[in-house]
Amino acid sequence: MCNKTLKITDFGLAREWHRTTRMSAAGTYAWMAPEVIKSSVFSKGSDIWSYGVLLWELLTGEVPYRGIDGLAVAYGVAVNKLTLPVPSTCPEPFAKLMKECWQQDPHIRPSFALILEQLTAIERAVMTEMPQESFHSMQDDWKLEIQQMFDELRTKEKVSNI
Repeated sequence: MCNKTLKITDFGLAREWHRTTRMSAAGTYAWMAPEVIKSSVFSKGSDIWSYGVLLWELLTGEVPYRGIDGLAVAYGVAVNKLTLPVPSTCPEPFAKLMKECWQQDPHIRPSFALILEQLTAIERAVMTEMPQESFHSMQDDWKLEIQQMFDELRTKEKVSNI
């Protein structure tokens, strides 16, 4: 398979960005950038944030903020108190890319052109030669680590609601 094509979609929330940067609060908070949650302002930068969440999903095999109340997620992301946990053993190039996508200032998030360059560099790196079984074993460890972090968040959420 030497002719691979990457396709990115937003599953029904597409719109012509040059016509408007405002949109109703359609969508799911877990994938929304802070500025979208706060003011429904969409931009290329907000798409980059969402791409970072999608990359996190693909790497971890997890659902973002699973089991955490949607409004708690929205508030936490909007006020910069909540981000998705990057597993401690996540390869550094992927961890760095996700963190860059989740910069609070949308203007300093990488462009998709830069993301493509970074993904190409990752593809050329030795770590993509990892056997599939090894990756799945690492992913299973990540799921446990993420679940523990989400459990801690849910506990904090319950305590603050008392």
